Amino acid sequence: MVTYLKEGMKFCMWHPDVRPSLALLDPELTIGLPANLTAWTGADALIHGIEGYCVPGFNPMCDGAALEGLSLISKSLVTAVEDPGNLVARGGMHVGSCLVGISFLKGLGLVHAIAHMVGAEYNTHHGLTNAIILPVVLKYNLPGMEEKVKRMSEAMQFEDHSVPSFISNIEKLLDRIKIPKSLSEIGVPEDCVDRIAEKAMKDQAFATNPRLATLEETKEITLVSIKKAR
Repeated sequence: MVTYLKEGMKFCMWHPDVRPSLALLDPELTIGLPANLTAWTGADALIHGIEGYCVPGFNPMCDGAALEGLSLISKSLVTAVEDPGNLVARGGMHVGSCLVGISFLKGLGLVHAIAHMVGAEYNTHHGLTNAIILPVVLKYNLPGMEEKVKRMSEAMQFEDHSVPSFISNIEKLLDRIKIPKSLSEIGVPEDCVDRIAEKAMKDQAFATNPRLATLEETKEITLVSIKKAR
């Protein structure tokens, strides 16, 4: 990711030739990571899986990686935050994060599109910013995506697989790992809404969101995220 300070925007620089040939997943490397950073980076991984899976298009390998990654993350995230020495939980997060990182080769969505621009302007933590915005975007995106929601919900071991229950379960998870309920709590003001929304629509993640948002809809999602995301 590159931040263009003059315009207050973030851009993702990507090319097939810069893909890693090897990933070393060693949970011991994360021992000592503060609980808040464990939560924020773990929530970012969760969102990679959800957004990657919801991107339209046929890619069974990416979708399979997303579902298995979400399964591991749902089993591991809370434990990794609350029991920081638990290597099984940290290992689950490492592997889950790697899998969902593969899944979003398909693309991402509105959560990342908005969070990139908020982070570029206000230097907020990326995972934290994503996590706050997530419920608002889920409420916008998921109606009409019942089959994908059911498969994500099953992978995450939820009991009720309806859209409202899935969103409620995600919100409970965010509460459990102490994610703030609005962007205003981390210093993002309401007067940036128009500017952030316009820039978010230029982000490459905006183009792969499963539902094409208008400028007014993007402004509303941004405003709700600032005032009261959940």
